[in-house]
Parts: sequence; C-alpha cells; structure tokens
Amino acid sequence: MHTKTHRTTRTATLTACLVALAASTAAADIWSVNMTVDNEFDAYKGTVGATTGAAVGSGNDWTTTYNFSVSGMTASDYFYVATASDRATAQGFLGEFNNVTQSLQFNTGTSAWEVFPVGKYLQLIDASWPATWPASVMPTQGEVDQALAWAVSNPSVWIAPAEFTDWDNRATGNATIWGTRPGIDNSAEWIWNNARGTGNPLFGGYNHDEFLIFRVAGVPTPGTAGLLALAGLTAIRRRRRRA
Repeated sequence: MHTKTHRTTRTATLTACLVALAASTAAADIWSVNMTVDNEFDAYKGTVGATTGAAVGSGNDWTTTYNFSVSGMTASDYFYVATASDRATAQGFLGEFNNVTQSLQFNTGTSAWEVFPVGKYLQLIDASWPATWPASVMPTQGEVDQALAWAVSNPSVWIAPAEFTDWDNRATGNATIWGTRPGIDNSAEWIWNNARGTGNPLFGGYNHDEFLIFRVAGVPTPGTAGLLALAGLTAIRRRRRRA
C-alpha cells in the first residue's frame, strides 16, 4: 500500500509537469518595443537563420520613438534589427525591449545584444553583391535572410556592439547629439559597430561595415522549467527502480 501511494503521487506529479509543459510551450511571449535608429531600420522576428513573416516595425527618422508590440516570441526566436546609415554626422541604435509576459527588459547597451557587420562579408555571402554596401540603402528582407542563413555556418560573425562613454539616454550627463529620446529607458545606450576599432563609432560619418544586423535572443520560457522538472522526476524514478 505504501509503495502504491508513492507510485501514484509520482505519476500525478509527472502528469502535472507534462500538462504545464504543454501549456507553457503553446503560450509564447509578448514583447513591447520602444526604439529609434539613425538613419534607418527594419525590425523582424525570426529564427536563428531567417526572419519570420513581414517586418514588425520600420523607421527612418531618429527624432521619432517607434513603438510596437511583437507576439509569439519563443525561447528559440530572435528579434532582429537591420540598419543602414548615410555615413554622415552620426549613426546609432537605441532601444528599450520588454518581454511583457516574463517581466524582463533588454535595453541596448546590455550584453544580451549582438551585431553582425554584414558589410565586412558582402562578397563571401553573395559574390554578386557590391564590395561596399551603398550609403543610405536598406537591405531587402531577402538580403537580410541571405545574410542570416550564411551566418548560421559562420557564427563568429556575431560580435558585441560598440558603445561610447556617456552616449546614452540619460537626461543629465548625456553627451550625444540626439539628446534624450522620449519613451525609451534612460539606462539604454546607443550602440553600433566600430569598424575603426577605436574612437567613437557613433559620431562622424564612416562606413562601419554597414549594413548591420542587430539581434537579441528569446529568453527561456516556463516550458524550460517544465522540461527540467520532467527530467528530474524521470531520474528519480530510474534510481528507485534500480534500488
């Protein structure tokens, strides 16, 4: 009777884990986005090697804070921001990204972000592409997908974005030429790529290997916890059977 009770309890717990896992897997996260780019951007949801669906946001006016929400974000998804620059005066990307479902925030300037300087690898990706990407020309979604697919086999192209001291979104102490952008967290920092390797990559027109693709990964969903719990219960059952 004692053994049967333990067996029943373990089975009920295992069933509960499976139910929770199925529910959490089906319920993907919702993100809210507040961002701007100097000069232009298209934003996408996607997998590790391609965008998914049409652009979820776009803009070409850094004085505007663009606001939009993204639904259906899973742990294996990425949020991509493709950018272009006119290579004059200044260039940068600033944003506040909130996983509303899990109460998490990923501002630009945190270690969660990566950048792929596509302009550095143009003819390796496609020999028909120009040796230098033209200024003020946004890549098409197809070109973004082509670059992402190539990067799957060359993951080292994803690097940490460049920043510069005091080029952030604070109301006081902000050294940028953009001032404080409304609707974006004050702790967010302007980021870009730095093809020169030194100096301020955000100020002064320069080809920083544009076009650029920035990305931030989806975070573990409650389903991950369900899988770990399931694995733990399975291990316990195996050990007790051996005993």
